[in-house]
Amino acid sequence: MMEDNNVKMVTPTVKPRRSTLLLPHEKTPVQVVILTVIIICLVFSFLPLFLTVMNTFKTDEQVQFNAFSFPAFNTLGQAISENFSRAWGAIGKFYFRTIIVALIGAVCETIVGAILAYILSFKDFYFKDFVFLLFISVLLVPSIIGYPILVPLVSETFGLGDNYAGYLIAMIGGAQVSGMFLFKTFFSQQPKSIYESASLDGANDFVVLTRITVPLAFPIILYYFVGCFSGIYNEYLWASLILSKNLTLTYAMFSAVDTGAIEYGAMYAMYFLASIPLIITTVISMKYFKSGEFAAGLKL
Repeated sequence: MMEDNNVKMVTPTVKPRRSTLLLPHEKTPVQVVILTVIIICLVFSFLPLFLTVMNTFKTDEQVQFNAFSFPAFNTLGQAISENFSRAWGAIGKFYFRTIIVALIGAVCETIVGAILAYILSFKDFYFKDFVFLLFISVLLVPSIIGYPILVPLVSETFGLGDNYAGYLIAMIGGAQVSGMFLFKTFFSQQPKSIYESASLDGANDFVVLTRITVPLAFPIILYYFVGCFSGIYNEYLWASLILSKNLTLTYAMFSAVDTGAIEYGAMYAMYFLASIPLIITTVISMKYFKSGEFAAGLKL
């Protein structure tokens, strides 16, 4: 009887050795330089916010004595109560109305920009390229040049002086071009097969825009919306030219500080209150920026 003499050879698994050679950007001196630059940038970025928060919790005397010191615990409660009550008394009646105005303006700017981008991306009409160039030419002209014409036009011709409607008309009219240009870039890169299938199924332009175009480009639309909200919320120059009593928050804060109606501690509390809506909108949108959805919107 023949015995099976086949012997299975077991080859030991050898783990590959990790190279001890670092790439140029991984070497220790380079790492030190990179970390140093990052730390310096972070310090300069967070220093104004840190000082604002610290001075919010201090009395007016403590702020004048040393704006870089930490608040005293024995006067912490009193300082918080006085500063925030005075700050809210100065800007409270303009706070929520400015948020509402900024939301309305941002929504209108986003909608108008998306509609224009959709038309210029998927519709054919005479002189289409020329019209697009006319829109783009607006971006080459600084907006401040139009203020001498816009102020009498809105205030006298339209009769919308010291009115939030007049304030928003110019803001929406000027921002629609940048929105159109941004959205058109991403709308044009969307798969054409999707639109052909929707057309064969009988979808009209409204359905295509709301069910296909906007959802595919939602991250970049959200990015633009947050930028529009911040721009309208922080606008000062146009508000100071067109408004006199119905102030926006930024203009109201400047007026309170300029007239000396508010002290240092309350001034920092006022700035802190004004930053809350911007922090909230940024936090809400960060989940799209951190996830792959924003990257997908950029790579369509």
